[in-house]
Amino acid sequence: MLTRLFRTESFRLTAIFAALILGAMLGLMALVYTISHQAFYDQLQNAILHDLDSVEAGYRSEGVSEAKEVVHQRLFGTHGNDYLLLETTSQVKLAGNLPAMPPVSGEHHIPVPHPLTGEDRGDHEIVGQGRLLSSSLYVFAGRDLYVGISAEESMLHAFAWVLAATLVVALAGGILLSNGFLGRMDAITRTCRAIMAGDLSNRIPERGTRDEFDQLVHTLNAMLDRISALMENVQQISSDIAHDLRTPLTRLRHRLESAHSDDSTIEDYRQAVEQAIAESETMLATFSALLRIGQIESGAAGITLVPVDLSRLLVEIADIYRPATEDSGHSLTVDIQPGVVVSGDKTMLTQVFANLIENAMTHSPPSGSIEVLLAETAGSAIASVSDRGSGIPAAEHERVFRRFYRLERSRSTPGSGLGLSLVAAILKYHGAEIALSDNNPGLRAEMTFETSPPDPRDQLSS
Repeated sequence: MLTRLFRTESFRLTAIFAALILGAMLGLMALVYTISHQAFYDQLQNAILHDLDSVEAGYRSEGVSEAKEVVHQRLFGTHGNDYLLLETTSQVKLAGNLPAMPPVSGEHHIPVPHPLTGEDRGDHEIVGQGRLLSSSLYVFAGRDLYVGISAEESMLHAFAWVLAATLVVALAGGILLSNGFLGRMDAITRTCRAIMAGDLSNRIPERGTRDEFDQLVHTLNAMLDRISALMENVQQISSDIAHDLRTPLTRLRHRLESAHSDDSTIEDYRQAVEQAIAESETMLATFSALLRIGQIESGAAGITLVPVDLSRLLVEIADIYRPATEDSGHSLTVDIQPGVVVSGDKTMLTQVFANLIENAMTHSPPSGSIEVLLAETAGSAIASVSDRGSGIPAAEHERVFRRFYRLERSRSTPGSGLGLSLVAAILKYHGAEIALSDNNPGLRAEMTFETSPPDPRDQLSS
């Protein structure tokens, strides 16, 4: 019976479809594995750089003794995967849990000394970075790759079990399903082939039966919609980066070529270099903002949220910006309810309101007014920044939070189109929401935070 069943066309078609599913899963699993591996490596590098920066900060502040103390503190309570070494450039060990080594700067890998592991394991290896703190002092920080290797092996084992289970289920389904199922599989195969050929607009048809197969089709279509949206977003960001960097790069090249070809004085060369540095700083600021947004959105910023007196923070920001607004011909008014406390990071929240106030100054006429409001209601804090400028069309309210999105298409005005993207990323990190509305005339940016109990330290300091 089984032999005859294995020879049927329906079983062969099901086996082909099962192979297609396994191939797609292998591709996705390879992508997940690659992303996980890179994320783990990036996390290691961030931890290593943090250790190096901490030791260097201790050395810069109070000398070698403080650097040694920082090494001891960072190694205290570790589980044997963190490694630090502070030594002289003549290889005299001062502190740490590694033996003295040649003072090589930059990233390099070293084997874990046997006395540290207690066993001869080839998969134990330290990846780290060395740094010269002075002409006579060297520090090395590293991490054992064994934990990551073990996690990756577990992931591969899990992938193998998933693939094996998928194969068994697919073969069992091929035995039980009817010719009607084969018709639906043909439709899926045609759609997959169309998508693989480059037609990302194609979707698998749904019958509306709401059975497991229909739910799978709906999930696959949702995944395809998400992939299509991400690819469109990547293409848009790539195009915007090219547009935003083309102008400063062109100016930079033109100025350098002019300085090179013209009969210039030393002062002309100096001005050309200063202008080139300014253009370079503008481009570096753009990439720094992109990296900052990426870190915040991925949760890799490493910032702990604590109770922040938002009322006091807004008063301080208003005091800082009031002279600048007056110099530019604007008026800054505030209406801040005292004692409003939210959970957040003071530096990041300062960035949010600074960006919004600067945007209001940029897009308001010289005689326009800028208002900063804060009130607490029903367990929520409502903060807003509004201006009397030209405003933003309602259809553009959601789009302005995209990276590099600018209403001024020619991109001839200063700016990178990342200010509101950074604001949105920080607010999302804080669990807050932002909404834009018409201020008749002008723009109103309203933010909603969940309030927190007052910080006892703030009460004592006040």
